[in-house]
Amino acid sequence: MQPYQYALSAGIAVLFILAILPYLFGVAHCRAHEEGKEIGLAERDVIHAQRLRTLNEELAELAVQREADQRKHLITVANLKLTISELEERIMSYTDMPVTRADYELLTKVEATLQLAHRTMKALKADQQAKLATGQALSVDSLAKRILAQLRSTPATASTAEAAA
Repeated sequence: MQPYQYALSAGIAVLFILAILPYLFGVAHCRAHEEGKEIGLAERDVIHAQRLRTLNEELAELAVQREADQRKHLITVANLKLTISELEERIMSYTDMPVTRADYELLTKVEATLQLAHRTMKALKADQQAKLATGQALSVDSLAKRILAQLRSTPATASTAEAAA
């Protein structure tokens, strides 16, 4: 072959390569983009799965804590019921003056505690316990009012003044 034929063949080869290279670069770019996108999506899925596991663990801890708080409040309500029944027994056992000023003050404190239990149960969305606490608070309040009326209507003698103090 002649040198001009070599030059012509080289020129054709260079033109062919220059025509094919943009297509090859485009294909390589699209493949790299797709691989990067797949890697990013996989990493995002892993991060979201980890975040979901963390949130589920936190929810489980909160549920356990809420259950413990509810038990504590139920125990408090049970203790208040016991205190009320003991107070009623004490009131019935007296013969001279059935109640004292300290009993009245104790009942007003119990009523305030039951109101707090009502607000707490309402905040915890435990409507049944909240209604129960409200009913008990009203009962204790009416009992306290009766005791106050009894204290006001009873004349103060030496023995009742000492008991009321």
